[in-house]
Amino acid sequence: MKNIFVIIFLTITASFVIFAQPIRRDRGPMKKIEELEKIKLIETLNMNEETTLRFFTRFDKFKDGQHQLIDKSNDILDKLENLVNNDKNNNDPQVDKLINDYFSIEGQLVKGRENFVHSLSDILDQNRIAKLLVFEKRFREEIRNALFRQRMHAPMDMNKK
Repeated sequence: MKNIFVIIFLTITASFVIFAQPIRRDRGPMKKIEELEKIKLIETLNMNEETTLRFFTRFDKFKDGQHQLIDKSNDILDKLENLVNNDKNNNDPQVDKLINDYFSIEGQLVKGRENFVHSLSDILDQNRIAKLLVFEKRFREEIRNALFRQRMHAPMDMNKK
């Protein structure tokens, strides 16, 4: 079973790296990672069918809101990059406004996550909510480590050819 997850995980991360470069906001590879996350969440939280449906209805709504905020954040960073690269005036008030807007959105992301977790109390008990928080942290670490390992091995693979 663990080998199947490793194979799925490596396939997903490989597609993530392949598609990561051309378009910054392509969510295709991220959708595969999110699908894997859902499968592992069902196993970790040991939810029945009704609980799973209620949980993922709320989870999907939460993720959609987070994606919208992330898109806004990325737009702001693009504008900041353009202003910094193209503007010779070091004291542009537009830069200050964009920085404040960026941190406002980052705060909304954190608050949205906090609200989502608190909203789960009618679906999950405290133990499962705690498992969810631990799972999220570990899952992000697994993805990050897999991508790091893959990038570390990519140059070595090229040298072998």
